Amino acid sequence: MRRNERQRIARRNEYQALRNSNTWMPKSLALEEYLNAVKGHAPIPELLDFLSQNHRPWTAEDFDYNVSKDGVCEKCSVRARNIGAMGEMKSSGNSGFDGEDIQYSKFIAERFALSKESITLTPELHREFICQSWIEGGHLDHIKEHMHEPGIAAIEAQPEVIDGAVTKYLIASLRVIDGSHRAALTHRESRPFAARILSPVENLRSIFAIGTKKNPFFALRYGPELEELLNLMARGEVGPSL
Repeated sequence: MRRNERQRIARRNEYQALRNSNTWMPKSLALEEYLNAVKGHAPIPELLDFLSQNHRPWTAEDFDYNVSKDGVCEKCSVRARNIGAMGEMKSSGNSGFDGEDIQYSKFIAERFALSKESITLTPELHREFICQSWIEGGHLDHIKEHMHEPGIAAIEAQPEVIDGAVTKYLIASLRVIDGSHRAALTHRESRPFAARILSPVENLRSIFAIGTKKNPFFALRYGPELEELLNLMARGEVGPSL
């Protein structure tokens, strides 16, 4: 049997096994190929410079923040529930993972961010940090003493595949994990904003769920508690932004 045929069969078997275990799987690549492609990313400063220069077009509506329902701050109400560290998820939509919403484990992302120096965002990345986030306008005045604490963002880098072959290019995007309201507040006050930036590989390892599927690159093993959390997400009993 030729090597290419063996590789094709191995990819098919891997895909089938992961699909049966409710695990997300790259469509055109084996897991090792996918991960190796992501590991080949450019240095973080170069990626940030690229994203700063190639940002989305913004409109005034992007800064028209959500109004608290019945005058009750939703963000403060959620925090009052004292959700455990492992249960706090941060949602990001329109991802490069087949367009699925992804759920970040804030607990894992914070562990990766601990050793990093914060980076002051360019005005373009500052706006991008805000515009891809759900912002509750009334909450901004509740966090003034935390305004200058850095946020956490990650760079998503998806391998470019043409005719089944991986090219040398990666499709990059910025993903906000923590600090969107602080970013909005500093923008309102005409202040700069800083964030700790996770690499594309750290981004992969911080994602708890892709849609409601397991992420094969997640930093932790899916034990019974995490399996149950996935089940609750699938049934709609747990929201994406706990």
